[in-house]
Amino acid sequence: MSMLLSFEEYKKLGGTADESNYKKLEQNAEDLINPITHDFYVCNSIDTDEDTYRVKCFKKALELQIEFTNSLGASTPYDMAQQSITSVSIDGTTVSTDMSIKDLTQGGIYNLALEYLYRTGLLYRGIPSC
Repeated sequence: MSMLLSFEEYKKLGGTADESNYKKLEQNAEDLINPITHDFYVCNSIDTDEDTYRVKCFKKALELQIEFTNSLGASTPYDMAQQSITSVSIDGTTVSTDMSIKDLTQGGIYNLALEYLYRTGLLYRGIPSC
């Protein structure tokens, strides 16, 4: 199975991860995004999709998800939960953050990546009207 976003495309979209761990990051992003899009690009070829706007938004969502998980150092929901500590106290010194990873994600998917996925129409769960 080929990747939905090649390393070259990822770099063109602004990605900054290095090539050595890109394959793992991309696969983890696909593992998070494919189920919520009903595996649309598992069942259909992204390369032959005539809806170029949908393809562009989907690939941008993948790039954003990869960037988010790369900068976070965690690419699965479990790893993200481990990173979600908002307050640490050692010898009377406390460090806190205003936002947790939970504030930035839904089901492990970065909120900005979700915004791009909404534009694809692949998250629609309703019944089409006649």
